[in-house]
This record gives sequence, structure tokens and C-alpha cells, in this order.
Amino acid sequence: MTTPQEKLKILVVFNYFKPLAAPDIDSISEAAVENEALAIRQALLNVGHIAELYPINDLMSAIEYIKVFQPDVIFNLCEGFRNTSTHEMNVAGLWELMEIPYTGNTPLTLGLAQNKVLTKRILHTHGLLTPEYEVYDGVPEQCELEYPLIAKPSHEDGSLGITQDSIIHDFEDLQKTVCDLLEKYDQPILVEKFIAGREFNIAVLGNDEPQVLPPSEISFKRIKKYYPITSYEAKWLNDHPLYKQTPPICPAKIPVGLHQRLSDLGLRVYRLLMGRDYGRIDVRMDENENLFILEYNPNPDISPDSGFIRALKAAGMDYEYFADFLVHEALTRKTHVHNT
Repeated sequence: MTTPQEKLKILVVFNYFKPLAAPDIDSISEAAVENEALAIRQALLNVGHIAELYPINDLMSAIEYIKVFQPDVIFNLCEGFRNTSTHEMNVAGLWELMEIPYTGNTPLTLGLAQNKVLTKRILHTHGLLTPEYEVYDGVPEQCELEYPLIAKPSHEDGSLGITQDSIIHDFEDLQKTVCDLLEKYDQPILVEKFIAGREFNIAVLGNDEPQVLPPSEISFKRIKKYYPITSYEAKWLNDHPLYKQTPPICPAKIPVGLHQRLSDLGLRVYRLLMGRDYGRIDVRMDENENLFILEYNPNPDISPDSGFIRALKAAGMDYEYFADFLVHEALTRKTHVHNT
């Protein structure tokens, strides 16, 4: 896509991860963003751009560095700030205030998607299915939902806080699970009706005419002695049995009709939540083939071996094209702003 005359200065920014004093498995996914940033930088170099990495830790230092480097585009991979994921939208807001073109979703969309409860309310208002739920910021005193349930932090992504212990079968189990999650994540806990069935990921790319990439299915057929969920163990712990027992299949081996339903649903969610550049919608299908939206991820992992890139390759696009495409989409937005 890039010609020699289009060589651009790109700053690939990501959230600096400070290891916690006490070892925690959650740090695996938090630290992985640096490898993602390294891969993106190499892809941009491969197509002829000037690309540098910058881990965001101190805002004033970052602003000064940007003033000196003067990037044409910021490739934004920040998923938080100083180990706090809720600041993800604020970092994108900084690029807005500095009036620098940047890749990825807007602060508003990042904030909406990270607030899982608010997202569910928006989806429900527009007639889209999402699992029934309750939210707890303290010890549950009652529950109107039908068991089994699944509990998760309400403001995290990357399956943080979702483990095999997240599946709940009775009220005593509910109280214990919620209390454990409250203590660890210090945020309201979302408890949903557990939807037994198949799980799909729908990747979307683009803006004016966004393209739905081939849907992927997380296969649960190999699972033994575990609950069929895409838990943290399954997603990040490559030495855990679940990592190998939940292989992604892309393109998903599904009928044409289901493929179309998933694509239409993914595109509708993407547009409803004002998705930009790229994003991923996670869906569960029950035994009656009802599709329940679990979440919209506006900042999914885009490292070379990620699910999003697997879908991209299934659509016939390579990694370098993807990175370069996002850069030019950001530049196009800058041109539109200056022409209005």
C-alpha cells in the first residue's frame, strides 16, 4: 500500500506494565501488549515507514517525547495507564487533545465497551440479545437469576477475572465468588446467566464500509473435566490443559445461514457502539440457535498469532497490509477534519 513518497513517522504507543510486587497470573496478559507493539512496529518498518516504540508511563514525558519525534500518526495500543485498565479511554483522549491522528477506537467507544453493564443496556435497548444479569458491589443478598451463572469484573477485558471458578451453581457459591472478585478487582461484579452452547468471535475491519471478517469459533469439543468457557487459563496460559483444549477454528465450519447471521449481528453491534478501524464481537449461541452478545472488544489483541489476525488472514489480508491500512485510515480522518 505504501510508496516511497508515503514514508511516514509512526509512534507505536503501548501501556507500560509495572510488575506487581506479588506474582499474579493476570500479569501475563498485561505484559503481552509489548510483544504486540513490537510486531506492529516491525510490520510498519517492513512497508517502509519510520516506526518507533514508546511505552506510556508518565504523561508529561510522553508529551515531550511526542513533541520531539513529531509523528505523523500514533499507533495506539494502550489498554490502560499505570496498570489501571479504566484509563484506556483517557489515553486515547490525550491524542485527541493533542490533535494527532491515531489508530483505533475513540475514547467514547473505548469507555462504552469497557463498561460491560452500560454496553448491555445499550444492546438491550436496541433489541439485541445479551445474557440476563445482575451487578453487585457488595455481598449478594439475593439473586433472581436462574443457575448456572458466570461472574466477571465489570470493567476488564482479555478474560481477566474469568476462570473455571467463575461458574456458579448456587447462592452460597455466588456469594463466595463475588466476594473473591470484589476483593481482587475492586470494582462492581457482573453476574450473568451462563449460556451453554457454542462461542464465536466476529472481527470487523474498517470505517465507511466496514468489512466483517470470517467468523471464528472457539471449539469446546476437546474439553475434559472443565467448563466450556473462554477463561483466562484458556486464553493466556499456554501450559494449561484448557489452552490446547479450546482451539480457535477460523473460518468457523458453519452453515451459510449462520455465517450470515453472525456477520449481520457483528456489523450491527460495531455500528451501534460506533466502532472505528477494527474491533471484535464475542457471541454465544444456545441450543435453540439464539445469539447472545457477550461483549464488544474495541482494542483486541492484534499480535500475529491472535484471533483477529487469524480472521484477517482467512479474508486474504496480510499483517503488513493491516498495519498500513490503519495508519492511512488515521491520516484520512485528519484530512477530513482539516477540510471541514
